[in-house]
Amino acid sequence: MNIRKIALLSGIALTTVGAPAFAQEDAAPQDAAETSSSDIIVTAQRRAEKVTEVPISITVASAAQLERQQVNTVNDLARIAPSLEIQSAPGQNTGGGGSIRGIGTLTFSPGAVASVGVVVDQVSQGNANISDLFDISRVEVLKGPQGTLFGLTTSAGVINITTNAPEFGEFSGRVRTELSNAGTAGAKYGNQVVQGVINVPLASNAAVRVSGVANLRQGVNRNATTGDYNDNDRYGVRARLLWEPTDRLTVNVIGDYSQSRYENGGDFFTFVKTSGPGSFLGGAGYDATGITSRLASCGVTVGEGNRDYCSDKDQVGKNKGYGGSLQVDYAADPFTLTSITAWRKATETGYGAASDVFRGSPLELQVANDPVDRDFSLFTQEFRVSSAAGSPIEYTAGAFYSNQKQTRIPEIVRVTLVPVPGVTIPIVTSATPALTIRDESLAFFGQATGHLTDSFRLIGGVRYTTDRLSLNTATSDTETFLDVAKWSWRLGAQYDLTPTMMAYATVSRGFKGGQIAVPAVGDPSVVQPEIPTSYEGGLKATLFGGWVADLSVFYMKIRNFQAQQCTVDGNGIISCVQTNINGVKTRGAELNFFGKVTPNLSLNTGFIYAKATYPGGFIGTDGTDIGNSQLANSPRYKFTLSGEYAQDFGDTFAGFLAVDTVWKSRVRYEANSVADTTFRPHWMVGGRVGLRTQDERYTVSVFVRNLFNVHEPSLMQSDFPYSSTSPTGAVEGNIGAIYGPQSYRNVGISLDARF
Repeated sequence: MNIRKIALLSGIALTTVGAPAFAQEDAAPQDAAETSSSDIIVTAQRRAEKVTEVPISITVASAAQLERQQVNTVNDLARIAPSLEIQSAPGQNTGGGGSIRGIGTLTFSPGAVASVGVVVDQVSQGNANISDLFDISRVEVLKGPQGTLFGLTTSAGVINITTNAPEFGEFSGRVRTELSNAGTAGAKYGNQVVQGVINVPLASNAAVRVSGVANLRQGVNRNATTGDYNDNDRYGVRARLLWEPTDRLTVNVIGDYSQSRYENGGDFFTFVKTSGPGSFLGGAGYDATGITSRLASCGVTVGEGNRDYCSDKDQVGKNKGYGGSLQVDYAADPFTLTSITAWRKATETGYGAASDVFRGSPLELQVANDPVDRDFSLFTQEFRVSSAAGSPIEYTAGAFYSNQKQTRIPEIVRVTLVPVPGVTIPIVTSATPALTIRDESLAFFGQATGHLTDSFRLIGGVRYTTDRLSLNTATSDTETFLDVAKWSWRLGAQYDLTPTMMAYATVSRGFKGGQIAVPAVGDPSVVQPEIPTSYEGGLKATLFGGWVADLSVFYMKIRNFQAQQCTVDGNGIISCVQTNINGVKTRGAELNFFGKVTPNLSLNTGFIYAKATYPGGFIGTDGTDIGNSQLANSPRYKFTLSGEYAQDFGDTFAGFLAVDTVWKSRVRYEANSVADTTFRPHWMVGGRVGLRTQDERYTVSVFVRNLFNVHEPSLMQSDFPYSSTSPTGAVEGNIGAIYGPQSYRNVGISLDARF
């Protein structure tokens, strides 16, 4: 099946490469973030500005960088910025699951919102998770609280994504592929990505752009019982209409649809450490064989990097997402009026990632969840008024309304004992009731920059947010709710030290809405809103005429940090508790360089030191004191480097060599002292080598990701599912890990054609 897929997709790509050109001059448009510093334009303050003039630490990735690093999904964005981590475990529902400078929200709590907001074309995605990235113009990673302009889901930062706009007067298209097959050239899994786009002019002042993606992956998990890789297939399409009926009025209409299908939990837990005979169910049960031997009987060899499981089930989960937005901009000198109306919907049905938690059919203890049916919808409306650029006082002010609703059918987890094949003994059946969660928010905001002199500017901003979060269950007439009204603000100053260097200092207060935790047993509980206070100083400069340097130092303390702590109870059920932690801090420094060093060399690199810690005296899930130690899922040090060097070969072709490297310090995956659920300092190295035509119409390259096959986990869990005692009396625990595509080597070929 894999070979047929590759052959089919290769044929499509090669047919396109050989297709005649339908446009006159087809040289690919240069990416703004790859030309000169004056062309690196961002919208970090809800207006188009040069990145070197924005008093926020920003990492910018252009379309060219995203493609050379093969950033095809939101999870891949962790490789573009040292401050950004994406630890998105299956089933989590908070935006992209990101963290910035060590601060993020990882939770299974329904209705929770993210610390790192995901914004696409100025529309907040809320909890309607996006996955694939295609036809992207630019990604900006904004660090620190951004609540003044971006709202209540941005207490740690924002991933600000801009797609390519339609172009007037030009019919054009493109097909781009990345093709690999498990076992070919050292690839540990198969992945076929096909992205296509077509731009159609409708009039001199109107055009439509349609783009799509198919992302088909075989693995990384494999069922040892059948020898088959899990299929993870995703498809997406986006259409965007740009119309300028007058020189003052601009209309953008965007619609998108995506769907995914994954087998047997997709990327879910596998065993990386197991033990021998042991007791479970509080001593009521005893396994005389042990998990190690039971898994070995079906072909699973336990150890670091194990991606095999053995299951006699054939389960499928499905996700769908779709939505649309209407943005209208009117230039009513001396200001611009903007209205953005958006609606999104997402559904999850079938057998989710946790349907078969251990995925080990020979195990005596089995934990499984019934099929899920989850529905999420989000409506947002924003009105803004913005001053003209270059005014003595530049300002943006407006109002924002959002209404999120999530419904779930009763969700049931079943614990059974299978002493011999064919005999199943029910042990525990636990259920969360059918529920409906609503989150309604209304905010008024404004931010201004006053130009006191040509070189010195003051910044001030404020936002007043009212938020009502409510939960209703089918088993209770009582509504659980949380009403909050909070101010967030920002103050700062910036000064141009030279024409190419700017310094700034800011202090800001953020806000992230609360949660309502729904335990399997007991009443719902309220998790209070998260309130960060952040101090940042920075320096931005342009080097070599086009390379941007971004240096920042930061300190942030958080009141009511929203944390999730997961343990495995005596029945083998993973129980996650949401709670507030006062006194969490992150502080450190970050240095980024991005842009073109020379006409032939593009280089983006950065390093961060982020000491993100629990408060003193904090007790972990294993009962040990982990106060003042590094937060879970947060490396203290991280280095990133992405670059490409191109060399002309005559007047027709150019060769290129690209590198993509990340280094991280040790990472812990649980809030405890268990050494087995940490991962050592490590490098992740990848790159591409290829040939393109001088007009960039045709490109062919060979790529490798994770060259040295380093098995970095996405998540780890101890006590999985029970323990045994060694001959020396020591307790031996079982460890589960979730591995994703980043955890294994992938090698393939990329084909790119423009017409």
